[in-house]
Amino acid sequence: MTETRRRIITFGLLLANIMAGFEGTIISTAMPTIVADLHGLSLMNWGFTIYFLFNAIGTPIWGRVADIIGRKRSFLFGTAIFVIGSLLEGLATNMIWLIIARGIMGIGAGGMLAIPFIIFSEIYPVDQRASVFGFTAAFGGISAVCGPLLGGWIIDVLNWHWVFFINIPIGIISILIVYFAFREKSEERHAKIDVWGSLSLSIVILAFLLGVQLIGQAYTPVIWAIAFLLVAIVFGFLFVRIERNTHDPLIPLHLFKNKDMLLWDLMAFVGMGFYISFSVYIPMWAQGILLTSALAGGATQIPTAGLWYSGSRFGSYLSKKRNHHLTAVLALSFALIGTLVLLALGMTPNYAFFIIVGALLGIALGMLLTTSQVGVSEAVTSNDLAVATTLNRLFNTLGQTIMTAIYGLVFNIVVNHQATKLGLPSAKISGLTNSAVTSDSKAQLLIMHHVLFAGIKSVLIVAFVLLLVALVLEIGNIHLTRIKKQSVQ
Repeated sequence: MTETRRRIITFGLLLANIMAGFEGTIISTAMPTIVADLHGLSLMNWGFTIYFLFNAIGTPIWGRVADIIGRKRSFLFGTAIFVIGSLLEGLATNMIWLIIARGIMGIGAGGMLAIPFIIFSEIYPVDQRASVFGFTAAFGGISAVCGPLLGGWIIDVLNWHWVFFINIPIGIISILIVYFAFREKSEERHAKIDVWGSLSLSIVILAFLLGVQLIGQAYTPVIWAIAFLLVAIVFGFLFVRIERNTHDPLIPLHLFKNKDMLLWDLMAFVGMGFYISFSVYIPMWAQGILLTSALAGGATQIPTAGLWYSGSRFGSYLSKKRNHHLTAVLALSFALIGTLVLLALGMTPNYAFFIIVGALLGIALGMLLTTSQVGVSEAVTSNDLAVATTLNRLFNTLGQTIMTAIYGLVFNIVVNHQATKLGLPSAKISGLTNSAVTSDSKAQLLIMHHVLFAGIKSVLIVAFVLLLVALVLEIGNIHLTRIKKQSVQ
């Protein structure tokens, strides 16, 4: 394959990846207008949740589909589903219609986000994978940051329908580029779709993620969260039993004996789980305590997204000189230093600290997550590459979802405790992130700032512990590997 053809294919895959990244956040600025137009305030949260749920459900299934019908056809099929979902969503006349369409988009997005990394692993040599993985991840991060801005601009210039219609020409261009440029090697495939395995795993992921999300919600009875988690456990055992007795399992169980792959999946979980603490709570710190505008609060994320690619390139260089695990140790150390700086800051720091720390964390996350993807691609055989790659993407999603719920739970507990301790009326708690408007006096404003600050600091402490555990595991793995090598010699 020529370098020109490889770049054209990469461009086509990047278009789809960026589109799926935009869709996860672009709706945040569009949703108030959509809800007002479709009269669906009570269903608003499902407009956000359904996309990520079906994305997570579809991700591991797309890996198996790619093994059966090929990477090219799987990508084209997934992108086509996304485009159809975009059309249906743009045409929605009520919230139920819109939510169903977003579920369809989520299924397509699962393939659009995972399959490009499988194709990259096959068309790029090992020494170039880190670079292209990092480039793709950086564009995904930038699209996620810019999504709300683009959504607001489209609504101001056109209307909310075009937030979804804009995906159609871009998706078609991506499909045409990959269809004509990518010539996949013809291989005879005898595998079949594991229907019962797919169904049971889908129930596991759906029930688990719903249960985890409900844990972080203050006004939902905990019994519902427990019920969903129990369903996930029961169907998890059922899934394992099905996979053991299936000739063509959805996820070969021997992969879970691959310690190197599992460690890289854990790093993917930690990386995205940590990123949520910064991407959600630092803008909250800027807006709720420093009283910046929403735009300035969102701008704290730009250095992180912008330096993600630089981090991946630096990580690739270190991996060539040393090895992937030492790169992960350095990345985790950078993230720990950045978190320590945030923990050391007072309640009203200079805004520049957020920018500087964000830049450091962008380098750290670029190193860690890109190294994780490359590590997985090298830890498995070519026969398991598609499934292993989509599993790594699934751990990304699980890291975001699970840690979002844990951070939310910790934040709510600390905020409510501090509010009671400082005598803040319960009616004021919901207005903490807009304290300048909801406070009645300067004294109450100061109390609200202290309460919010305590909640944010508690989240950062949890994130610090998460990183520390990951660092200990990586150092332990390096030490055990050295001992094994010495014993062999």
